[in-house]
Amino acid sequence: MTRPLLFGLALLAILSNAAAGKSVLMLLQNANTAERFTSFVDGLSAAGFTVDIKGYKDSGLKLREYGTWLYDHLILFAPKAEGFGGSIDQQTILDFVDSGHNVLLGVNSDVSETMRSLAAEFGVDLDDRGTKVYDHFQSATLDGKEDPTLIAASDLVDAPVIVGGPYKEPILFRGVAAVVSPDSELATVVLSAPATAYSHDPKKSMLEPPSLMAGAAASLITAVQARNNARMVVSGSVEMFSNSFLAATVTAGGKSLRHGSDDFVNTLTRWTFQDRGVLVASNMRHHLLGSEDQPWGYRVNDDVEFLVDVMEVEGGESKPYKADDVQVEFIMLNPYVRQPLAHDGAGTFSLRFKVPDVYGVFKYVVDYSHRGYSYIKLTHQVPVRPFKHNEYERFLVCAYPYYASALSMMAGFFVLGFYFLYTK
Repeated sequence: MTRPLLFGLALLAILSNAAAGKSVLMLLQNANTAERFTSFVDGLSAAGFTVDIKGYKDSGLKLREYGTWLYDHLILFAPKAEGFGGSIDQQTILDFVDSGHNVLLGVNSDVSETMRSLAAEFGVDLDDRGTKVYDHFQSATLDGKEDPTLIAASDLVDAPVIVGGPYKEPILFRGVAAVVSPDSELATVVLSAPATAYSHDPKKSMLEPPSLMAGAAASLITAVQARNNARMVVSGSVEMFSNSFLAATVTAGGKSLRHGSDDFVNTLTRWTFQDRGVLVASNMRHHLLGSEDQPWGYRVNDDVEFLVDVMEVEGGESKPYKADDVQVEFIMLNPYVRQPLAHDGAGTFSLRFKVPDVYGVFKYVVDYSHRGYSYIKLTHQVPVRPFKHNEYERFLVCAYPYYASALSMMAGFFVLGFYFLYTK
């Protein structure tokens, strides 16, 4: 069977598995409030997802049965939940994520300690219960009522694969803020609070001097992608997924406008459930220049070519991935070669280089992470040998001085011998 056919079958299997991961368990504060989220659920259904809606206290809840996960994704819209029904608990949810599945968590200012603890496990520190995000300068007016807690936010992360866009209209938000460590390598602040916004509990007096979570330090929506490519999104506003927010026409900045929350929520949820921004790397190969066969190893100073195919999967369909920041390393303890890969526009990334003049066991390593896209980590081991004794050149240029010294010694010996024998 030829290599292209093997590659096609492998890619088809990967895409089939990706397309099969469409089952969603949605847990609400009360199953009777499901009609509040019909627009959101309809958007998921249009994207091919099957949504099973239940209350968080349902006694029959289960994520796993006989060691098999029953769902691919989990939506938690129960901000007040202190526990779950059935066999679901916090550890089960963490195991669900560890196995590569995805979670969308929506809360509000009444967030329970259980939900705060779960968000903290994802690296997101939600503000205290009872706090709300206020903005007296960039708030929106809904149904003719001015509300400083109705934030018209537009500070989105520069990652279209996560948020879509660009959006000319603001995103509506009403809820609780969070803090994300600036040193976090896995968390991305998707939507930041405006510079004039702050988080405060209206039932508590203001400290002197004020110590508030304010401005861009307050994360309204945070996305986390674990090292196993599982994705978690923590939204401080569960209302932004409701019909009342998605269909609302608001007044912001003195203008009546249709906000961009609908498209934003749909795109963000699809990204969370790995329907966007998924990279599939396969068919990693290498060979000597002038040959198509992959050798068992190389000789020092060989000219070789490295290739790998990278496809982007969106909505179950694959297309060639195009980027200039994919690189390969040729490593033996330390990288001897680290160069960017050139792509041909059809999904194949390649590099031609000369094997270092060092022999040993090397590894090809492709370790790629780009904001919003799934991680790629590929390794392949290949030995590098020195020249065999019969592979060296007959005369080495660098040895010419030694050749000259030997010849001059021989010539001097004959001259001296002739002189000694034939002169008196």
